[in-house]
Amino acid sequence: MALAVGASAALLATAGCSLTTAVPGQASVVTSVEHRPGPLDRDGPLTDADLAAVDPDALLDEFLLTLFTQPVQHVRMETVDEVPAYLAGEDYGPGVTEGGFDFRTDEYAYHQLYGFNTLCADGVEYLWDDFDQEWSESSGCAVSGGNPMASVEASLQLTGTVSAGVLTAGLTPDEADVFLRAMRQEHPGFLQPGPLALAEHDGRQYVRLPVVFKALDVGDGKRYGMQLFNYAFRAIGERAKTHALLPGTSGASVSQVEAVFYLDPTTRLPAYAEMLIYEPVDDPTASTGSVERIEYLWDGTVPHFAPDPQTPLEPTGPSWPPERIPPTE
Repeated sequence: MALAVGASAALLATAGCSLTTAVPGQASVVTSVEHRPGPLDRDGPLTDADLAAVDPDALLDEFLLTLFTQPVQHVRMETVDEVPAYLAGEDYGPGVTEGGFDFRTDEYAYHQLYGFNTLCADGVEYLWDDFDQEWSESSGCAVSGGNPMASVEASLQLTGTVSAGVLTAGLTPDEADVFLRAMRQEHPGFLQPGPLALAEHDGRQYVRLPVVFKALDVGDGKRYGMQLFNYAFRAIGERAKTHALLPGTSGASVSQVEAVFYLDPTTRLPAYAEMLIYEPVDDPTASTGSVERIEYLWDGTVPHFAPDPQTPLEPTGPSWPPERIPPTE
């Protein structure tokens, strides 16, 4: 039974119903988590007055629960390692990837240009040979969960090709609710949403939601950030050991994530996200951190790539402009 989302994390309902709905832009019917109608559900363009009536914490919960329950994730990503140059508006050389994964069938594909030019098709990874001007078979790339070892291997593979290694998808509504509750209740202060704003991209309206997944002092001189995703995820039970995409696999255990999400106000799904991942105590300027830019394509499909001359030599990156979030610490 899916759980309804209340006005805040403390008011998450203990009973509700799952919704089987056709999400706009999604090719197939999906099961998502019900949210209570509110200011974002009005007809016509949203206004600043509408946004002022929205609780950022409640919207964050609705967004996370909806994202966590999506059965297919299809993204276009940039990975930025040259953070100082990126934040200064200078030229930078990102890794670019388009990839997708179906959590129901383990269908998986990607095309990545990140040092090497590789693509995954039908469980086989191919490498572009500049000398011979052709794709050559490199290794296997099939992934699946099902047991702890396979889960770790799958998560490492999916991180950087389908995910930034911070959040997850493919959960049941109950699992999503338990995971969110654990983040809220076991680690108070970990989820810190900021002020909401309206934004437009390509003629469509979005809600800009900034969020800090904050590194916290947990006692005994220890400080954790990214590791708190792992701890909270254990609350879902045995599936935490076998799910194909484990959250919190990027950066270091102490890494903080400062992010901005552009949400479709109707579905609560993100259209674009940008994440700054760094260690705020040891590296307050994020000079050795990383930035992930992610465009989400909610078409319900895994992209198809083929090792033939028809495949473009460079994957398609995000269509959204860089946000260049500075570190807040």
